Amino acid sequence: LLFTPMTIISAAGVTTRVVGLGPVAVLPDYQRQGIGSHLCQTGTKMCREAGHQAVLVLGHPAYYPRFGFQQADHYGITCAYDVPVEAFMALELQDGALSQVSGVAAYQPEFDGV
Repeated sequence: LLFTPMTIISAAGVTTRVVGLGPVAVLPDYQRQGIGSHLCQTGTKMCREAGHQAVLVLGHPAYYPRFGFQQADHYGITCAYDVPVEAFMALELQDGALSQVSGVAAYQPEFDGV
């Protein structure tokens, strides 16, 4: 489980800092035992306790909604990468944290695969 800093940049140039979740990995022999779910639940709880406002994830649209994630475009947030809209999701860690946020979300440059 990994969380990294991300930014959401609005059309007006306003930057909002959030964290990105991913990757989440469980060895095949240990999958389907709830380990990934436990990691996601504990990790997002720790992010909330650390004062982070929101988490974004690029992942399987059938997996992450169980933790409260919904499509990021619901908040007016898109991904800097060309990805399916249903696979890019957001989770508010503080109520209303994304209510006034919109724009393009960018991962750290290390994720650009250069």
